[in-house]
Amino acid sequence: MNFLAHIYLSGSNKNIALGNLIGDMVKGQSYKNYPLDIKNGILLHRAIDDFTDKHPEFLHTKNMLKPYFNRYSGVVTDIYFDYFLAKNWSEYCEQDLQKYVNEMYVLLINKYAMLPKRAQQVVPMMIIRNWLGSYGNLERLHYIFLGMHRRTQQNGAMDKAVEVLQLHQENIEPSFQLFFRDVKIYSQEQLQKYTY
Repeated sequence: MNFLAHIYLSGSNKNIALGNLIGDMVKGQSYKNYPLDIKNGILLHRAIDDFTDKHPEFLHTKNMLKPYFNRYSGVVTDIYFDYFLAKNWSEYCEQDLQKYVNEMYVLLINKYAMLPKRAQQVVPMMIIRNWLGSYGNLERLHYIFLGMHRRTQQNGAMDKAVEVLQLHQENIEPSFQLFFRDVKIYSQEQLQKYTY
């Protein structure tokens, strides 16, 4: 899953959401250096990633996209799934999407000093370009993919990702819905372990 889904799947605890957001950027055992809620968010991130990588609907979509994106098909699937979450946001959350992500941006700014170096590099661009609020907009999503296309030395063909999404949207969205139903249940079960 990508940034937006990781935050959403964290429940109402913003510090768990912060840990879940930065989870990919915290390596090995260094998660132990963070306060308890952030540490639990990092662990939740890892659990969600593991669940996602084995889920049949995620694997189905990833395999369908492999001819287009080869080894980057999993990354593209992550972002496509965030697109469907943002596109259908009102089905999942009563709060307006932009208001929701603005609260996360404020938290990222307030906790900036404790973020891992990689997150400190990413967060300013995330806020300035409003990545979290842009996933549901195909034009903005195209610019996100273009940035990734450049960072992968154009090996991932991600400059065509929005075109491919539009071509296969009717097949991918039902997979997202089935997957997201399951990952929500799984995440809620994991969050119960962090209730104290």
